This record gives sequence, C-alpha cells and structure tokens, in this order.
Amino acid sequence: MCGIAGIVSQDRTAAARALHRMVEAQRHRGPDGSGESIACFGSGVLALGHTRLAIIDVSSAGAQPMVHPATGDRLVFNGEIYNHGHLRHELAARGCVFRGTSDSETLLHALVEWGPQCIARLEGMFAFAFHRAATGELLLARDPLGIKPLYLAPGLTNGCDLVFASEVRAILRCDLVAREISVKGLAGLLSYGAVQHPFTLFETIRSFPAGCWQRFPADGRADDPIRFWQPARPDPARDMITTLAAVRQTVDAAVRDHLVSDVPLGLFLSSGLDSSIVAGTASRHVRDLRSFTVGFADNPDMNELALATRTAELFGLHHTECLINGGDALDAVTSWLDALDQPSIDGLNVYVISKAAREHGIKVALSGQGGDELFGGYSTFRDVPVLHRMMRPVSALPPALRRRLAEIATINRSTSTRAKASAIASCDGDLISLYMQRRRLMTPTQLRRLGLDHIAAGLTVDFHDPREIDALSIEEKDPVWTVSLLESRFYLANMLLRDGDANSMAHGFEVRVPFLDRRLLDLTASIPGHIRLPADGSPKHLLRAAFPDILRPELLSQPKSGFALPIGRWMTGPLLDICRNGLESLKGCGLLAPAGVDAIWDTFAAEPETPAWSRAFLCAVIGQYLQRVCEPADMRLAS
Repeated sequence: MCGIAGIVSQDRTAAARALHRMVEAQRHRGPDGSGESIACFGSGVLALGHTRLAIIDVSSAGAQPMVHPATGDRLVFNGEIYNHGHLRHELAARGCVFRGTSDSETLLHALVEWGPQCIARLEGMFAFAFHRAATGELLLARDPLGIKPLYLAPGLTNGCDLVFASEVRAILRCDLVAREISVKGLAGLLSYGAVQHPFTLFETIRSFPAGCWQRFPADGRADDPIRFWQPARPDPARDMITTLAAVRQTVDAAVRDHLVSDVPLGLFLSSGLDSSIVAGTASRHVRDLRSFTVGFADNPDMNELALATRTAELFGLHHTECLINGGDALDAVTSWLDALDQPSIDGLNVYVISKAAREHGIKVALSGQGGDELFGGYSTFRDVPVLHRMMRPVSALPPALRRRLAEIATINRSTSTRAKASAIASCDGDLISLYMQRRRLMTPTQLRRLGLDHIAAGLTVDFHDPREIDALSIEEKDPVWTVSLLESRFYLANMLLRDGDANSMAHGFEVRVPFLDRRLLDLTASIPGHIRLPADGSPKHLLRAAFPDILRPELLSQPKSGFALPIGRWMTGPLLDICRNGLESLKGCGLLAPAGVDAIWDTFAAEPETPAWSRAFLCAVIGQYLQRVCEPADMRLAS
C-alpha cells in the first residue's frame, strides 16, 4: 500500500521539481520509503514517484519505482495482489527470476511477460503506472471497483502534458494544473455527500475509471480506456442450496487470502454481521489476531462495545476498545480536516479507528465493508423496489400533484423526511431515479437555493455525468440485483471506498476489504435477487444462512447499526464553533448562495436529532476545506 505519482513533461527540470513535491505531499501514505525516477518519453520525459508502506517483503527488494532488470520497464504500484503467489509460480516456470517476494515484483514481471492482458487475472486492489521502455508507452490501470484511487489531470504550464497521483492534494501540490472549482464536482458533493466520479472538486482533475486500463503512447496521444471487468448478469439456474455453499466457501477463501502480511495485522470489529463474519473466519486461519472497536463514553446509546467485545472473546482475539468523548471530538475533527484529500460527509470514523490501530503497532487491518452492497444490507434494497411498485399507478399524475400527495402523507414527520418524500414523488419513478433520490443528501429544492442547477451544470437531473448513467446496464425485472449494482457503483465507490482509503492512509495504514474480493464480486453478481434477498427473508439473508456458526442470536436479532460517530450531537457542543466558522467561510467564498447555506443550518438547529445534521456538517466541512486548500483567487467556478 503506497502512494504513486507521475508527470509527462517536455521539461525535465520542471518535472523533477514537481514530482518531488508530489511525492512529499503523499509521504503519509508511505512512511517507510520513497523513490523517484525520470526516463525519456517521446520528445519529453516521464517522471515516476512512489512512497512506500511496506506490507509484503519489507526489504529493499520491494522498493519502487521498480525497474525490470532485462527490459528497463518501470512500475509504480499502490495496492495488494492477493493471488500474486500463483502468478509468480507461472512466471517462474517461464524463466522469470525474482529478487524478492513482493507482489509489486510479481506484477512487474507479469506486465513485461503478458502485457495488459494480465490485468484481468489480478485478484486484489490496485492502481498502478507501468512504463514500457521499448515502446515508450505509459499504461495506467485501476482495480474493478476502485478500491485504490487514481487521479489525473492535463498539465497547463512548463510544457507539462499529464499529471497523475493517488491523491488530489498531490496533483494540486505540483503547481502544474489549474485550481478552479468544478461546478460538476461541487454539485455532486452537495447532492450525495461525496464528489461523484469522474469529477473532483477541481475542474482539471478527474478520477480514473475503475475496472479499466488505458495506454498513453509516447507520441502524445491517449487511447480510450479499456474495460477489463464488469459485473456478471444474474444466473436464473442458481438455487439456494448451492449458492449458500458457494458463499461460504468464497468468503472463507477471500478472508484467508487477505490475511497475507509480513507486518502485524488486525481487523475492525463492530457489532455488525459483516465484521463478525470476517473475524470468525479469520480466526480459523491465524492466531493472535488484533481487533479494534470505537466507543463513545458520553453517548452510550451509540456504543457497540459490549457486543464487539463478546465477539472478540468468542474468537480468541486480542481486543482493543478505543474510547472517544465530546472533549476529544474537537481535536479529532480538526486533525481530520487538516488531512482531508477531498471534502466529504464520510470518513471521520475510518480516520479515528485507523489512527488508534496504528498507535497500537498495527499497519494493516481487515474490514467488513462491502457486505451491505453485495448481500442486501441497506434499507434501499427494500425501499426502492417498494417505491417502484408504488409509483406505477400514480406515474401519470403531474409531478406537482404527486409532491402534494407525498407532503400530505408525511404531514406529521420532520422537515427532512417531508422534503425527501416530496423529491422522491416528483422523480420519474424508474429504478435508477428512485435509487438516486433515496440516496440523495440534498433535494433539488435545497440545491436550487444554493444556486446550483443540473441543466446549467451539464448534469443529469440527479446531478451525475450523463455518460455514467447512460453506461449503466441494469436489470429492470430484478430490482434487488439493480440496487446492488447501484450501491456498489455510486455509494460504495464514490464515498466509502474513496474516503476509506484517504482517511486510513492519512496514518500510513492499510485497510483491506475481503467482501470486495474479485471472486465474491463475480459470485454475488450472478445471484438473482429472489435468492440473494428472498421476499420473506431478513437483510443479508445469504450471510445469515451461510454462517450460523459465527452469527450468534444476539447479533442476528439486533437492528442494523453502522460504524457511526455522534457528529450531530457534537455539532451543538464541542464542534459548534468549528462548524460556524466553516459555514461563514463557505458563505463568503462566492461559490454558493449564502441564504441557501443559512437555510440548511437553520433546519438543523430546529431539528438537531434528524438527518438534517449531515447537510449542515457537509457545508461546514466544505468551508473548512476551502480555507485550507484554496487561495482567494481559486474561489471561482470554472466556466
């Protein structure tokens, strides 16, 4: 797990200076070492940089940029390849000689021997840049779901043609790209709580597509991205008995393979089903495993400590409770804001627990993330199909009348609930629109009050890139399968994975997600909705049925609870001043209508125990982020 950076430029001196700044900007991602190299690339140069978090083969044999001894090909790689042992055996049979035992070296030899065709064989999380010396071409690639980030931008100064890195802040630090704010990125951020692919908060910086590789020949052209992975379609021949056996076997194999490490390894443990399954499965393969849970001394109703501690005892884990109280909140949020790569409503929880685990000598941990998206753990798996059926008989009614009916039906509910219901009632009623409205953080009305309009921004009515929506291939007759696809493509990829990476790597800490193993992705995508989530079944039915020996009754009977922090409560106490400061900053920067920002805070102040806190907190986070990252001259939306 590392940070990568690269520059294609006509100016060697400028590229070397900029690359060094980018590497230093990502030092937190790789505190164990760094490297930089520059080679000819057509009429210019390709500069590659790397910061290393040594997990597999901690010796100097794993240092990067890694150069192939025979061809001179170069690699910078961020991630883990869990099947690298199998690939290494094949490569050795072809005559490849290895200096060390790292998966980076295996990947380098695989690319030299097999070219980009080997990418489809990789099982793991990865983003990498590979330079083939003989042809001069650059190859970029990213794993199927985008667990590992990769951003790129065209250079605008000093003869720079292309810049790429693991984090947005590294590209900003190179001082070769413009910093104008992207209206598309800002609109998506406010709509969903996180910037939506392919945009970032900055107009010139884009997110590289997951599940793709792309060639950049040395003549300055750029080939179109090539998709090497896409989800399977539901298999109507599947039955419950064989599916349960396949789920159990595949989860076990995924967890086992994710445990490979040459440094101390742990896991994040909550009271939920997913992390409990990971813990129980992992305990069969390794001994003396460490586990970590966050608890809140002054908010006991949000604690998962008792159930998590009991789980750890049952599986023989060395368990650590990380307690936070309101007095710690200000310090935690301040340091989190300082470490943000992009603003988001999410990620503080990962930041806090990763910091605690790192302080206890752990460098890598397994997480249960992905179980909800693949096995139907969110309420969207029930809500969206129900809403889809409800909308059919009223779809012919005018949107204004549908909105009015929704307002009447929710007349005794909170302002936030009524606004959400009104927005859902006014949408087109198809599965994609209903899912997007169900996941929205801000309604169209709230966004208009902030001065944002989807038509002016060139986005869909749901504030997405039209090309991303057009590329979706859903199953209208299988809403459960479709919701799983949408949750994975949008909520998981655009928020949870991106923020999970940035906030764990802020401490030089690697988080692994065995539920998102390539084999599990392929398996679950082939499972029809009526098997994955039967009409009379509970959320995550397959996991409940496949692991009765791990999931004891007290876990199965509790309501779903995520790994959440009591941020809304802190906002009326220790975080009040920092929130107000962020809001004033956002109102004064000229990007949004101040009255709209005030309205969001006023709603939260009137209903602090409702989801209104999330919109107010997001606005405060954006304001704080802009203070830290942008100069006054940058505070303008790109035309």
